[in-house]
Amino acid sequence: MNPLVFTKWAGRVFTVLAAITSILFAVGCGSGNGFTKTNPVGFSNSSLSGTYVLSISGTDVNVSANTASFFAIVGTISADGKGNIQGGTVDINDADLGGTGVFVAQALSPSAYSIGADGRGTGTLVTPVGKFGVDFVLSSNSHGMISRFDAAGSGSGTLDLQGSASQSALGSLAFSLSGVDSSGNSVGTVGGFTLNSSGTITSGSGLQDLNDNGSSAGLTALPLTGSVVLGPGGTSGIALLTNSSASFGSLGFDVWVIDSAHLKFIETDTAITGNALAGDAFTQQTSFPAGQLVFTLGGLDSTLNNPLAVGGFVTTDANGTLSNGTEDYNDAVNANTVTNVSGSCSAPAPFPSGRCQLSLKGFSNGALQSFIFAAYPSSGGIQLLEIDSLGLMQGAAYSQTATSLAASEGYGLNLSGANFDPTFNSYFEVDNIAQFNASSPTSTPNLIGVLDENDLALQLVSATLSGTYMPDSPATGRGSITVPSINTFIRTLNLEYYVVDGSTVLFIEGDANQVALGTFGLQSPSSAAAVRPVVSMIRRAGGEHAALRRK
Repeated sequence: MNPLVFTKWAGRVFTVLAAITSILFAVGCGSGNGFTKTNPVGFSNSSLSGTYVLSISGTDVNVSANTASFFAIVGTISADGKGNIQGGTVDINDADLGGTGVFVAQALSPSAYSIGADGRGTGTLVTPVGKFGVDFVLSSNSHGMISRFDAAGSGSGTLDLQGSASQSALGSLAFSLSGVDSSGNSVGTVGGFTLNSSGTITSGSGLQDLNDNGSSAGLTALPLTGSVVLGPGGTSGIALLTNSSASFGSLGFDVWVIDSAHLKFIETDTAITGNALAGDAFTQQTSFPAGQLVFTLGGLDSTLNNPLAVGGFVTTDANGTLSNGTEDYNDAVNANTVTNVSGSCSAPAPFPSGRCQLSLKGFSNGALQSFIFAAYPSSGGIQLLEIDSLGLMQGAAYSQTATSLAASEGYGLNLSGANFDPTFNSYFEVDNIAQFNASSPTSTPNLIGVLDENDLALQLVSATLSGTYMPDSPATGRGSITVPSINTFIRTLNLEYYVVDGSTVLFIEGDANQVALGTFGLQSPSSAAAVRPVVSMIRRAGGEHAALRRK
């Protein structure tokens, strides 16, 4: 927990509010506030019906204790399709809520939600330890992107209609988790293992890599043992991951089932005070998909642990030999592009335990250096974690199957990152939810929509989003989005985007005072969403706090 963050956060609230009292904030939060929607797509309250797996993580602020901390919420909600959250169960890991900071099996009290025709919605999670406002955008009736949307915190995550799974169907899994260590520093981990029919990690199948605040010394390719055991009938269960490291040797998690190919993890042990991790596990694969990959990574640079986002594309073969890559990066609000990225793996296919150690050349985190990543291919992308001494980056790469946006279609967007406030010489978490329609690339503007922003201290509702997207020529799937004026804290929005397939696009932000990354997805109200990539990012809670302590 960090009192300095809260002090600057509180000061920022009063400073900014004094300057913008007459602006939109009297409108109120969410899609049900009477604001005239643009780009109606065909959603309504009935689009959210059933049991959904909810996952959000970010920064929490405790007003009474004058502290801030990383938080994660994972669990299920039950929606009736009529605007009512009828119940659900969530786990919360949040040091600012007191005690051990871990609150498992918290029953949700009935509350309301509201969804507009554009798929944007709002709601409230009412738990025994507090209320959490949420703002979300649906891409279908089975998938959405969600942010925390209240004055006491900010974060981002996903919303997925729950399917079924069986213990025997889990097989081999690759995972990617991020959060903070016991000192509040950013930490990331990736790994892989094979489970037997009872949920025990089979002998010799498990490996795990960790990066704690930019250091992976003694934390790479650690043999991993433990278990992932689902509840009766394939319901949510528990996991234990054990390696030989001193700080992260035995970690306990609750496991929430989306389906047999996708699980959500949240750390629920209390053995390490303040330690908190959350993320995803997917079905493991044993080779790189040959062809072009697109990727995004987020984390911290190696200079002052400043926020960093990178993205791009690269050609690969099935052994993980990379060539002809282009990378965009934003290091501490300094954006640039490098070309001729290449790399290779140190292990032949099939990768032992699903792991490959990837060395990259021509790559940059603000400085051109030779980087090393642990790579675990999975159905949710190639899970990547930096394991050298040059900083902390975590994310994923995906096989590209399309190179253009679908014109005359609606998209839902989620952005998560940090912006720089010169008044306090500090970074603060920012999370956006947006919906827009894309028209022909030859039109100007060709991207019209609305955006909601939680800038940790302030919530902005329904800002007009009007800009231009411009694809690379010849087409690579990469392009730029320019929004020259928008009523957000930084007043502009400039993105570099990377098309994954016909429904999913990744991006990073290249603005001069905000570092972020995220995804936007094609909206189709009546169809079931395919399994979508999950962009993993080292949480700004740790990164911002580390930077603030150095100020």
